[in-house]
Amino acid sequence: MKDVILVFKWIFGILFIISGFFGMFAAFITGLLFILLGLFILPFTYKLFAKKVNIKLPSWSKWVIVVVGIVVAVIAIPETIMKTEKEVNSLLSKASNFIDNEQIDSAKVFIKRAKQNSPDSLKQRAIDLEFELKNYNSEKFAIEILIEMDDNEFDELKSDNLSKTYLNQPTLNEKLILILQKKAPERNKIIEEIKKKKEKERIVEELKVEQEKQKKRNQIVQKQFSPWDGSHPKLSNIIEKGCRNPDSYEHIETRFRDEGNYIFVITKYRAENGFGGMSIGEVTAKVDLSGNVIEIVSQE
Repeated sequence: MKDVILVFKWIFGILFIISGFFGMFAAFITGLLFILLGLFILPFTYKLFAKKVNIKLPSWSKWVIVVVGIVVAVIAIPETIMKTEKEVNSLLSKASNFIDNEQIDSAKVFIKRAKQNSPDSLKQRAIDLEFELKNYNSEKFAIEILIEMDDNEFDELKSDNLSKTYLNQPTLNEKLILILQKKAPERNKIIEEIKKKKEKERIVEELKVEQEKQKKRNQIVQKQFSPWDGSHPKLSNIIEKGCRNPDSYEHIETRFRDEGNYIFVITKYRAENGFGGMSIGEVTAKVDLSGNVIEIVSQE
């Protein structure tokens, strides 16, 4: 039983330490408490602690301390998060005020501090404000918005009555709208240019796909022919069998062209004729992509 309890102490001690380490990024105090509890549970570190303070606690009191510690840690979570959220809100509020006063560099400092001090659950707000500060005066960003606008929004923009908000920070949103109004006369031209660009990209992509397709087909076709003498093995085999003396068959050359539905093959060869001499002959045939001879078209 003691061995089982010892194993549990090691398991829970390590789990508490790991949980506390990662928990510190979200709630520092809670994470620290879990690490301390883990060290208190681990047999090795507890022995060091007991030896240092010269105290020996009964087993039940150790678990009471652990339970009380967990309760305190859990209670501290909301308070820690609220405190962190308040700090982040304060930093971002100051950054927003600096933006209103056109002190952009100071605003960047406070946004950076907000990102550094925020847990992941709160960091997004700082990231969003940083994004807005980066793009509020970007013509590229403004053009993207113009393109995505529907006709009603565009009419509101032209009449200086646009109700839609694109950036949460009011000053940055106002400056962005000024850029949108400046670029508004170019909207149709920009949309047309983008259409042409997309069409060009589509054609290039289709051409690329077609070239890749043709490349694969060429590889399939080339595999039908011998890398040594360029002959078509299956057609050569048919020609050889049809000779008066198959052993006299000699391949001279083979040419081919891809006709789409089939491969047109022309093979020139030398073989023994009826008079005992050697004659040159030529066979044309259709073969499929698997190399099978579909039809002997002519034979001379």
